Amino acid sequence: MFNTIAYLAPILLVGVLVLGSRLPLLYAGGAGLLATLLAATLTPLDYWPLVWAETLKGAWLALLSGAMVLGGLIFHHTLGSNRASNDAASRRPHLHAFVLCFIAAPVVESAIGFGVGFAVAIGGLLRLGIPPLRAAVLSLASQMLVPWGALGIGTLIGASLVHLPLPAFGFHSAMVIAPSLLVMLAWFWHGMELSGISGNRRDKLSELALLLALIGLLIAANYAGIVDAAGLLATAPLLALLHWRDVLADRVAWRLVLPYGLLLALLLFTRLIPEIATTLQSLLVWQPLPDMPAFPLLYYAGTLLLLAALITLVMQGGLPRLPTIVAQSWRGGRLSIGATLLFLIMARLYAGSGMAAELAAQWNGFAGTLAPLGTPVFSGLAGLLTGSNTASNSLMLPIQVALAEQSGMPVLWLAGLQNTTGSLINSLFPGKLALACAFAAIPGQERAVLRASLGYGGLMLASAMLVALLILLLNA
Repeated sequence: MFNTIAYLAPILLVGVLVLGSRLPLLYAGGAGLLATLLAATLTPLDYWPLVWAETLKGAWLALLSGAMVLGGLIFHHTLGSNRASNDAASRRPHLHAFVLCFIAAPVVESAIGFGVGFAVAIGGLLRLGIPPLRAAVLSLASQMLVPWGALGIGTLIGASLVHLPLPAFGFHSAMVIAPSLLVMLAWFWHGMELSGISGNRRDKLSELALLLALIGLLIAANYAGIVDAAGLLATAPLLALLHWRDVLADRVAWRLVLPYGLLLALLLFTRLIPEIATTLQSLLVWQPLPDMPAFPLLYYAGTLLLLAALITLVMQGGLPRLPTIVAQSWRGGRLSIGATLLFLIMARLYAGSGMAAELAAQWNGFAGTLAPLGTPVFSGLAGLLTGSNTASNSLMLPIQVALAEQSGMPVLWLAGLQNTTGSLINSLFPGKLALACAFAAIPGQERAVLRASLGYGGLMLASAMLVALLILLLNA
């Protein structure tokens, strides 16, 4: 029992520091890592070889993740001067708000991550006349594709962390998240009513059809193994279709869309042509650790982000801005990269030392056949504590996989549930709420936004619990 409490203590410590103090996530992660190092002394393995090996593995995964974050931020800041403000009245404001939150903002989030989708959603909702607090709440939907955000880096790292096949992990994540997205649509309709914009039957049928098409594209892209571009493939074609059909009066200028189209074209070119994919995966490959994923420089999605950013700068005549953009991106991302490093080392220590398996065994012994129903709760807690899909998976995925293996449940289904539930709930992370409030120009109103968002969190958790129950019943 003492060992179990000691193994659980680092996770509880992170929770207390994040929710009960104003410490940045970086410091909470540091404290959690120190506590994990202490707890690992109780395991039967040789301590220093364990710490050295798992630290190297965590650092390698953090390098893969951090390079993607920096690539996304560079791409984002490259577009910084490429903005347009279009205040034309929308013919269909309800549908327009849906497109902002469920399609346009997720396009940006899929390419860049880092919560940038909030800016797109909130800016558009404010122009529609929606009050700032309600705009901040409704913008939570912009984070719905976080498992595929920043070109799926959180899902990639999660798969690498516990040695799951990436295409299968992405596909099961897409299947598991589908019911939650439909529940989110009903929540969005209610929120629009509270905002004073009622949707007619035509608008709601259009929105449902668009969301079903998005879900279908998301599942198909992951099934085809294009996990890193799946978020873009699910959203960008729908945005292009709406633009082509001129459904909304407030149309996005093509010059704002072209960089994303360029990025998507690069991704598809390097993923869908087998000869190109095989060649790029074999050139300039760095793999210092044999049981960790390789870093194929020319195939890596972060490299394509940088290439798209460079091409965009050349087209704009802004190449001299590159050093400033790189410095700005590093300042914006270094704390997140540092926190991710700490959480990934912490996760590798949990997995490599056997602490994750021991915690899963204890939960199995306590909950019995109902143990898998705890997956959404633990996932949501990890998402709430970290605000990051990568960190959430780092904190809980080793335990969830051990739980699935010990309970006889299908590993990929429970892993997909961890990946998606943590992502849906991490929108309520205090740092993300502060970001939403900043974009809505209501700084200091995070608690008010959180209170107004509790229904969202409850619905996302409830839908995930229903999926967990279905998995349990089908595998009983």
